[in-house]
Amino acid sequence: MHAARRGLSRGPLLAAAGVVLLATWAPLGAEEVWPGVEVLVRERAGELTGLRVGLLTNPTGVDRRLNSTIDLVRALPGVRLIRLFAPEHGIRGGFYAGERVDETRDPISGLPVGSLYGSTRRPTPQMLADLDLVLYDIQDVGHRAYTFVSSLTYMMEACEAAGVEVGVLDRPDPMGGNLVGGPMIVPAWQSFIGVHAVPQVYGMTPAEWARLIQAERTPRLKLRIYPLKGWRRGMTYGDLGWPWVSPSQHIPRWETSFFYAMTGTLGELGRLNIGVGTPLPFELIGAPGLDGVGLAERLNGLGLPGVRFRPCTFTPRYAAFNGQACQGIQIHLTDVRTADPSAIQLALMWGLQESALGRGLFPQPTLAGEPTMFEKALGDPELARTLAEGGNPLDHEDRLRREVGQFLRRRTRYLIYD
Repeated sequence: MHAARRGLSRGPLLAAAGVVLLATWAPLGAEEVWPGVEVLVRERAGELTGLRVGLLTNPTGVDRRLNSTIDLVRALPGVRLIRLFAPEHGIRGGFYAGERVDETRDPISGLPVGSLYGSTRRPTPQMLADLDLVLYDIQDVGHRAYTFVSSLTYMMEACEAAGVEVGVLDRPDPMGGNLVGGPMIVPAWQSFIGVHAVPQVYGMTPAEWARLIQAERTPRLKLRIYPLKGWRRGMTYGDLGWPWVSPSQHIPRWETSFFYAMTGTLGELGRLNIGVGTPLPFELIGAPGLDGVGLAERLNGLGLPGVRFRPCTFTPRYAAFNGQACQGIQIHLTDVRTADPSAIQLALMWGLQESALGRGLFPQPTLAGEPTMFEKALGDPELARTLAEGGNPLDHEDRLRREVGQFLRRRTRYLIYD
């Protein structure tokens, strides 16, 4: 394809270190969408002149030509990129889910790294002492249990205390920014996989999330937003024509964001395999002895839009039931425009509750002490109690809908895009 047709100019940009050549962009058509990093580099780079900058990022921090945000920021004239900050999975994505990130120096750029998923989840004063601004550039999946927005929240709190500014290089919600649903989280069950009072699926971009956190937790923080250019609500990642870079090992496709919202919480039970250890993470649910035929019939009988359920057998190569044949279902998205992952999650809970495996599948909720990982991900003791007692989780639909409605009214003031 000709460079001009892709908006790519022939002139390379020499990085500050003198070793990385960055492809640059010519003017774009009206229908094209820019990520926040391109807005910074192409239109607002002068704002960073003379600043000492930190960068919280991972492999998804790239422009549309897959130039790393690390290299792009280093190449800005008059900008000193002092330190990188590593979230879960690390700067280059080499760490497994939940694995301690022990990086101290990035092997590619040579920059020092402050790990935010090692001995601390929060930046220490020493990590921030020589910085004027911390930039954030990570592609998210739009679910509160995915820990990157928790790292952003903790970074904002630490920077407010240290008098350091935060700048968010925005990226789209891959599900389109309109889907909002799932249980709210009670304060007692808040944690790093549920850091703020939002539904599981909150329908916000990282910059919109940051505006919410600034208003509700860090009012004295100076926040800079580098918004998406050309993105509109309702545009899924698949509408953009951008390459997808996996934010973690088990989000191989942008559509996996939908499946994560359906099954990720169920995976925290430890009594099911949700496709982890197979080529279809979060798209499967199974366990030895689960009646997949009956489960698929029950779920398809609900007539949920945009989704079908197919009985199947699979053998995970790691994670739950490693090497064991699991019977269960595959979830097939037939229309991302009409599928509601939160409604599908609730239906899956009901379908599993009705199966022979359902007896004892859901534990009694923790009334005191540290909540379980399932409880932290679910966030809702009332629903947890119903599941543990063998009741019908679909009975909670009206209550959950009311709570989501309250959040939608609260959320409105923080939205950037129509």
